[in-house]
Amino acid sequence: MATFILQDATGIGSDDLDPTQGFIDMTIIANDTGLGIADPAAGKQRITYTRSVNGPPQLRLDAMINTGFSPDYGSGANNVDTIVVAGLKSLVLDDGTSMANNGTALPPKSSGLPGASLNPTEQCLVIYDTQLTICVASAGSGGSLDLGVSAPVALYHEFSHAFRIVNNTLLALTGTCDPSSPEERAAIIDENDLRTDLANRQGASATLRDPGNHCGKTDSDCESCCIIATLVSRSPVSRQVQMLRCARDHFVRGTEVGHAFFDHFFRDYYAFSPQACTLMAGDQSLRRQLLDGFVEPLLDFWNIMVARGRRVMSSTQLGTAFIALHPDRLHAERRHAALLGTSAYWESADGQSTETPAQLMALLRERAWPSPYMQWALVAPVRLMHALLTRYLAGADAPAIGRAFTEALDAWAPEVPICTLWAALPAAQVRRELAFCERALLQTTKSKTRFRQRLGERFCDITAVAGVLGQSQAIDKGDTWRTTTANPTS
Repeated sequence: MATFILQDATGIGSDDLDPTQGFIDMTIIANDTGLGIADPAAGKQRITYTRSVNGPPQLRLDAMINTGFSPDYGSGANNVDTIVVAGLKSLVLDDGTSMANNGTALPPKSSGLPGASLNPTEQCLVIYDTQLTICVASAGSGGSLDLGVSAPVALYHEFSHAFRIVNNTLLALTGTCDPSSPEERAAIIDENDLRTDLANRQGASATLRDPGNHCGKTDSDCESCCIIATLVSRSPVSRQVQMLRCARDHFVRGTEVGHAFFDHFFRDYYAFSPQACTLMAGDQSLRRQLLDGFVEPLLDFWNIMVARGRRVMSSTQLGTAFIALHPDRLHAERRHAALLGTSAYWESADGQSTETPAQLMALLRERAWPSPYMQWALVAPVRLMHALLTRYLAGADAPAIGRAFTEALDAWAPEVPICTLWAALPAAQVRRELAFCERALLQTTKSKTRFRQRLGERFCDITAVAGVLGQSQAIDKGDTWRTTTANPTS
């Protein structure tokens, strides 16, 4: 038995996949350092897991990933793999089934089990929408559909079905949602194990789902899920996580180049973040320090960038938006102190008071800081916010803050890592991508000029890129202006 994440949906459905989010969701389920992923091969990536945590979700993942299942559905035993198909809302199966706000576990096509006719493979397919926005009935609600479903919870629910499929112990299924069928009831009971585990990570009481009710409704108010901030908020449904996901979906993933950027970012981020989560798990003060002195200012920065991407903001408007983040001076001073603490923490190689921070710093220096994607998207924005807050506390007003903000963005924005996808695009797509970048990120002549210069130097021998840049506003060939993403405000 092996568990894979699908990279290529050929023969199954449209290629609207989000395999990076699939692994993120599995990482959240595990909350354990032992989860790994192999390089792509034959259109999929194999998941590995060396378990060190003994909770129900971890035990279930361990069984799914490391047990050899050879079910006999009536014609002899055969090995069956589990293939995770992490889809976007636009994912459509080859039979025309839309997976928007949906999830399913399909048995092998020759098994004769319910749903097998929809599966073109002899493997168990676990298919779910990574962007789902649905509400279900919470326990004790009397059937009121008031409980959100995060993508990790949806994936774990489908893993419950898959576990019984590969063991050939699938329970009875019916078409009704209230009351739920025996099979759906069992999956909801398993789902509640993960809901409990997620709540325990936050030190909160779990809100569980009603096992007797499998009904759901689409509702944007129920949207949830993950990246980056799970590192310190310890929840895929926290405010920080939801807002960062919004920035990702509406800003980073606005174009093909944005998708490629996120793929690079994801690979570099997951080279260190699962291990970082484990190192931080038992250190509440460290988690609070990073939440207040890193995640919150990072969130503030990207929220301003999303707003700026939707409409051009003058320098004074930028300054006003920054000042509005700090409702009073006490709030500003507390945030500044947290930023100072984090800055000292990152930059001090010695003097760490515990073994855990020393191990964390060694991990970050080895695997995180060398990445230009980490430096540009995570490190430089927080340093920029720190520099602006220092000016604000020194008495700078909105116009002065705005001018400093604009100058810093002119230094930071055009240094965005340039991926090789640009070289594969036709001229029309290069123009569209460039127009989006300039509207959303590069809003001044200086930053546009610098980015075009970098793009032209990188792909001077690519006809489409060179042609588009040649048709565009001329670049000053004598411009030798340079900056570093590590400290854009210096």
